[in-house]
Amino acid sequence: MMNLSRNHQGPMMRPLLLTLLLLLPAAQLAARAAPDFKIEIGGQNQTLLELSHRGPVYLDFWASWCGPCRRSFPFMNQLVADYGPRGVTVVAVNLDVDREDAAKFLRQFPANFPIVYDPEFALADAYGVGGMPSSYLIKDGEIVQTHIGFRPGDADATRTTLDNLLTQEPQEK
Repeated sequence: MMNLSRNHQGPMMRPLLLTLLLLLPAAQLAARAAPDFKIEIGGQNQTLLELSHRGPVYLDFWASWCGPCRRSFPFMNQLVADYGPRGVTVVAVNLDVDREDAAKFLRQFPANFPIVYDPEFALADAYGVGGMPSSYLIKDGEIVQTHIGFRPGDADATRTTLDNLLTQEPQEK
């Protein structure tokens, strides 16, 4: 592993690190198993795995102090409106230690999707969350796409991936 301590960051290293950081937000992951957890939807406990076998799940990790999350919440509400009838579920996981911070955020940016609270970062650690917001598209229990941050173009990339997932033939199990 590369040691990136201050003593080893020469002038040539900084542009390389910046380039890597710019490429990271749109990184695609090879499909890998999505860590499962319980979600309360409409008073019913379900698991992420159950939801992902019914249709794609857009899973988003956020916090009240996250600036880009202010832009991602309207996008997620629009996903619910546009893709909910087609079987897509949106779930957001809040990482605020103080739940009142999340409540204040949600009063300003309401969510038309379930919120799961993870103040101990157990789910964030399981998913390897590296920035805010971090989103994962999950289908049939596997992570098929991830984004870190929320930039112009991320919404279009997510919509394209969702359209592709929704038009794929069901896989034989």
